[in-house]
Amino acid sequence: MTKETLTIENITLTLERKNIKNMYLRVLPPNGNVKVSAPSFISDEEIVNFIRLKKDWILKKQRYIKENNIKAPLKYDNGEKHYLWGKEYTLQLIKNDNVKHVLLDKEKSIIYLPIAKRSTIEKRKKTLDEFYRNQMKIAIPPVLDKCTKIVGKTPSEVKIRNMKNWGNCRYHDKRITLNLNLAKKDIECLEYVMIHELCHLIEFNHSKKFKNLMDKYCPNWKEIKKRLNE
Repeated sequence: MTKETLTIENITLTLERKNIKNMYLRVLPPNGNVKVSAPSFISDEEIVNFIRLKKDWILKKQRYIKENNIKAPLKYDNGEKHYLWGKEYTLQLIKNDNVKHVLLDKEKSIIYLPIAKRSTIEKRKKTLDEFYRNQMKIAIPPVLDKCTKIVGKTPSEVKIRNMKNWGNCRYHDKRITLNLNLAKKDIECLEYVMIHELCHLIEFNHSKKFKNLMDKYCPNWKEIKKRLNE
């Protein structure tokens, strides 16, 4: 495999020539870098023509990444930045069969992630997610106690899982589910989501009445919501 940097039609790209049959184009977050994988036998002229044909699509994709602040997929590797309760930590891998759980060094802002010899991104993610789940289990009881006293409602159960929304409430059985990724945000965000879902035990919609409840029980909820979704 050979790799080189080219500029075609004012688009800078990384070209990799490989033993493959077809040409592939990717625009990668977070900076919109362009990567082209091409068969070894394809001529420079064919690559230039390919980029010219794809120019509008490339520019559109780069704008989308920039405007929507698209992040690069996590690889759970050394030096990667991860968050716990709103604080940034640097990930450091531990290749030690005796260490089974994530270790946290608050003073040095390091998360130590133990990995096996044949570690995969999926396995690393699972280990770190389990750490976040345990952090949520510790944080939820005092937050729930505080928020139920504020709102005057108590859920039948609070669950944790990976989900698209930050939280949801099942009105018929009073069950609240919270997003695992709330452990990455500051604790005020967890309190806001908890109050939000508890208010759904009073008003099961996002009507004016519901927003009045949020104004009453969490006066700065709009500011917290904005911060949560950044």
